[in-house]
Amino acid sequence: MKGWPAIAALRGAALALLALLTGLAGCYIDLDGLSGGAEAEDSPDAGAPAPGSCAPADCGGPCVVAAAEAAGAPAAIAAVGPYVVWTSRDGDRVRRLDPATDTVEDLVSYTPGPGLLAAAEELVAWVAEDGLWWCPVDGCAAGATSLLALGPGEAEAVRGLATDGRHVYWTRDEPSGTAGELLRCPVAEGCGAAPELLAPAQSHPRGVAVTPGDAGDIVWIQHGTGAAFGKVLHLDKGASAGVMPTQVAVLLDYPDQVALGDAEVVWTWSDPAGTAGGVSRCDLAASCAAEALAPQTEPTRPLREPAALAIDGADVYWVNRGGGTLMRCPTAGCPGYPEVLAEGLTSPAAVAVQGACVYVVDGADGGRVVRVPR
Repeated sequence: MKGWPAIAALRGAALALLALLTGLAGCYIDLDGLSGGAEAEDSPDAGAPAPGSCAPADCGGPCVVAAAEAAGAPAAIAAVGPYVVWTSRDGDRVRRLDPATDTVEDLVSYTPGPGLLAAAEELVAWVAEDGLWWCPVDGCAAGATSLLALGPGEAEAVRGLATDGRHVYWTRDEPSGTAGELLRCPVAEGCGAAPELLAPAQSHPRGVAVTPGDAGDIVWIQHGTGAAFGKVLHLDKGASAGVMPTQVAVLLDYPDQVALGDAEVVWTWSDPAGTAGGVSRCDLAASCAAEALAPQTEPTRPLREPAALAIDGADVYWVNRGGGTLMRCPTAGCPGYPEVLAEGLTSPAAVAVQGACVYVVDGADGGRVVRVPR
């Protein structure tokens, strides 16, 4: 048997290798890694993205951050500090995600019927059925702090919410379309029963945005079309009581949500019939020349029912509820088609930007939070 010497030699080499590995106490050699082999399929972590990863290739589409009970039918979402937070309608709570660990937990374990949410400078504010509330994003173990109590049905009249970390701002609509209001409440003192009235006699006010910090700008929307509606309005934060707002843009068609950049204002608009919609921009100045943020779009990826938007740095991100897409453009406007970061979403309703990821409230499976790379 001529093969026996060769077999014996191989056996000796194997025993020598085994003795060497045994002597290297505490060492581990990943032979799969050295050979380019993949992690075993039966490993519980096989194919799972690392915490904070937002690469759709790892997820077969947008990565699901929270779904079902963990998401709790999310309504609104925001990024603040190192966290992402959202209101959970089914769970009557405010939830918090730590992207570094992918841990989802309650920031506030109970708040009835939460809806609109705003965040800035480590502070989270929201509208619930019983009032306006706030909590530090790093936790409020003693419970959330009330800003203003609301009676039955009053929360539904709040149509826009924003905070600069010092005050909370909101718009209040009413059926006649002539007596809406822009209001403000200091975080430190609360409102009591008398919030500060910044702008009375507003026609169907909607979205509102503010500059973070002590000084800066307030912009908000009057929803509708025609000379008396369809406006973007502006006030300086330091304006004295009774100062009339500046009309930034007028004669608009159904503007809805608004965001502030360093020197520009951006807003969404959508025809109630759902047949048209878009995102517009202009420099933050009186009587600005409004222009389409994305004048060109792919026929198969239209701007249909844009529902929410966020500005981060030099870019604007928004979701198209009717188109099921997440898009991005520079704040100065898109030179070509807007960039599509995600598609195939189900009635996306809110967007936030945190770190390397963009987070979206998606309507699939009863509501979930997903993310994609920015």
